[in-house]
Amino acid sequence: LAIAKNNIIKLQEENHQLRSENKLILMKTQQHLEVTKVDVETELQTYKHSRQGLDEMYNEARRQLRDESQLRQDVENELAVQVSMKHEIELAMKLLEKDIHEKQDTLIGLRQQLEEVKAINIEMYQKLQGSEDGLKEKNEIIARLEEKTNKITAAMRQLEQRLQQAEKAQMEAEDEDKKYLQECQSKSDNLQKQVSQKEKQLVQLETDLKIEKEWRQTLQEDLQKEKDALSHLRNETQQIIDLKKEFLNIQDENQQLKKIYHEQEQALQELGNKLSESKLKIEDIKEANKALQLAIAKNNIIKLQDKEATHCKLCETEFSLSKRKHHCRNCGEIFCNACSDNELPLPSSPKPVRVCDSCHALLIQRCSSNLP
Repeated sequence: LAIAKNNIIKLQEENHQLRSENKLILMKTQQHLEVTKVDVETELQTYKHSRQGLDEMYNEARRQLRDESQLRQDVENELAVQVSMKHEIELAMKLLEKDIHEKQDTLIGLRQQLEEVKAINIEMYQKLQGSEDGLKEKNEIIARLEEKTNKITAAMRQLEQRLQQAEKAQMEAEDEDKKYLQECQSKSDNLQKQVSQKEKQLVQLETDLKIEKEWRQTLQEDLQKEKDALSHLRNETQQIIDLKKEFLNIQDENQQLKKIYHEQEQALQELGNKLSESKLKIEDIKEANKALQLAIAKNNIIKLQDKEATHCKLCETEFSLSKRKHHCRNCGEIFCNACSDNELPLPSSPKPVRVCDSCHALLIQRCSSNLP
């Protein structure tokens, strides 16, 4: 028991020592905990502040990533459109070259046809001149023959009047002469005035009836000769009528050739217009190629300018999280949203894209000046 009591006392003393040590450890741990709590609170506050800044930076980075991904998609779409446009332009250029070669061949053929038509026109003109000269000569011959026939008819009338007064027995010859005179009356209407003048001379010629009787036979022979001459003249007039018909046919052929010539000239004009239109299309395609090359160069420049730009080019406001950067698709400069809130279709992209205020005004002015 004494040993047990001694052990209990030792244990109690050890217990007191342990409790005191525990109290010291608890005090130290509490102090340490308080210090760590203060440190943790300060670290939490700093962490919260840093977390807010990181969240803001993360959001900004996320927005920039979205913008850049959208820009990349737009650029890839534009590149795809430009590549397709380039292929289409190459195909169009090949087709236009084929059309130009074909049109040049057709132009050469049309020029040859025009030269042939001109040669035919020259030949027809020479023939027309020759036929007109022949017609003039034959008209002169006809006028001379008509004058002769008029003179003969006048003399015949005088002779018929003399023969009527001199001989009643020659009714048959007079009937034949009357028939002949009736045929010639259509030609001798213009000479009625001369007949009236010569009727006055009949009074003076009545004394010469006896002499005229002797000359009657010779005059009948002359009449037969004149009849033969008249028949020859009729044949010549028929030939002249045929020549006139031929001349009219030649004129119709000349008019048809002129129509063909005008149609070919119109076709040549249309071909010239089509060639000018194709040239304009080629120039437009060249301008589109230049615009595409400029757009590719601008996209390369925009990437460099995007990092360097800090202010809007028009209003000179500083870019920040609220004031974002925007590129003009025409000039390639960087603007704020207020200075580039316009959309127009460009040669590089058929769809409407973002354009700055100055480029918007300039493009609208160009469109209004190009309109008829």
